[in-house]
Amino acid sequence: MEFYYESHYAIDLCREYIKHDNVYDKFSYTWEENEDHFLITFLEFKNSIRSLQNSPKPTFKVVFEDLGTKTGIHVEFIKAFLQPTPFVFPKESDEFWKRKLDAEKISSEQK
Repeated sequence: MEFYYESHYAIDLCREYIKHDNVYDKFSYTWEENEDHFLITFLEFKNSIRSLQNSPKPTFKVVFEDLGTKTGIHVEFIKAFLQPTPFVFPKESDEFWKRKLDAEKISSEQK
């Protein structure tokens, strides 16, 4: 499962904003920096009756792409043996990136 988003924020702002929790976040999450990508793991829904408490926590590989005046965000679910699909719906992922980085989902035809 892969998604692609674009944010009007510059890449350095995207990298900074993602590190900080805010009241508009849909999930509590961890953010790990690696050499050429990042990992985001959704720990729990915020302000929702849904819960990830007893579920495997979905982890996504995130790669930011500098597009000059905006930033491309490639998000890919990392499948695990015990978790072949994430316990997060695509619509929820879209909403997370919209709230967090004001990012719009881009279809494969628009890229």
